Amino acid sequence: MSHAFGVLAVALFATASAWTGLRARTGADAALPLGLGFVALASAFRVPAAAELLKTWAPAGTHEVAKHVALVTGCLFVGVWAYGATTGRAPRTRYVALAAVAVGAAMVAIAVVSGPWTTHDLDAQVRDRPLMWGYWALYYGTFVAATATFAVSCVRTRSQRPVRLRWGMDVAAAGAVVAVGWAVVSFVAMVQHEPGSTEPYLVLGLRTRYLVLAASVLLTVGIVGQLASSAAFARERRRDLGHLHAFLATAVGDGGLRGSSAAVDEYHRTIEILDGLAALALHSRRDDVDHVRVAVPGSPREVILAYQLQVAATRRGRGDAPSAEPDDWSGLLADDDALRRLGRALRDRTSREATVRVLEGV
Repeated sequence: MSHAFGVLAVALFATASAWTGLRARTGADAALPLGLGFVALASAFRVPAAAELLKTWAPAGTHEVAKHVALVTGCLFVGVWAYGATTGRAPRTRYVALAAVAVGAAMVAIAVVSGPWTTHDLDAQVRDRPLMWGYWALYYGTFVAATATFAVSCVRTRSQRPVRLRWGMDVAAAGAVVAVGWAVVSFVAMVQHEPGSTEPYLVLGLRTRYLVLAASVLLTVGIVGQLASSAAFARERRRDLGHLHAFLATAVGDGGLRGSSAAVDEYHRTIEILDGLAALALHSRRDDVDHVRVAVPGSPREVILAYQLQVAATRRGRGDAPSAEPDDWSGLLADDDALRRLGRALRDRTSREATVRVLEGV
């Protein structure tokens, strides 16, 4: 059973690391696959077959130290990624790498100085090695700080996102909370461990491997689910804004701005959308809203605005002078999500028949 749990954890984290690595586009994106890769490595050291191989060919204690260093390194990278993804602010990946190297090197140094180790289990030998409390402080302290940062970062901004863009981070945050619980249980079990005993100490009847499995499943499902949901939303957004841009380019002309990358092209497209809306707004009228509501009753505001755009484009196309009292669209187009909804309304929620009714008498 323990072997199956270990293999499952390795498979989950390794798959997530590979998938997120293929999706990485910038240096900041690299933090997540790196972190998941190190956590997968730490999980591999928990698999009995791999653990026994390392214990056979490496000095006593090497297996435990390698597992601990890989875990805290991975947690640092994943925690920083979550903080950056939810706040937009995060240290550079190389600074995180330097911090991970510093913590890992300090743990290795303390373990070496506290040696020689007579068995592979470090927990059972710490009572007469006072320097090892520094080791455990670095290990559990870094782990708890990183996973708690992950959980807090996910929860802090959840109210600012729709359900479809937060459910994954909510699940991952639950996994981080379970991981913190694992750290607490493991530390208490280490403190209460009786010298010479080979049985694990249970805290509230919990075995740490079940907590590790639960945290692994929740974290990987949450992170991969979050990225998949975000990718699907981004595709929909590009399609919606692309339709809005195409409509405006036809109505007022394409600015022809082209950049050196997809991000720059998207920035230029946003500028052209706003410029096109400003140009059409000059040919709108304040009573257009009432006219559209009569022609297409019961329509939501973004659909009404979509028809208003067609009315303004018609006036502009036939050479009418700008309106004396143009309608004010600024409040309706105050954010990117409003533009996306307008593009979707133009694409999916307007019809030829309704457009004909709206344009009658214009």
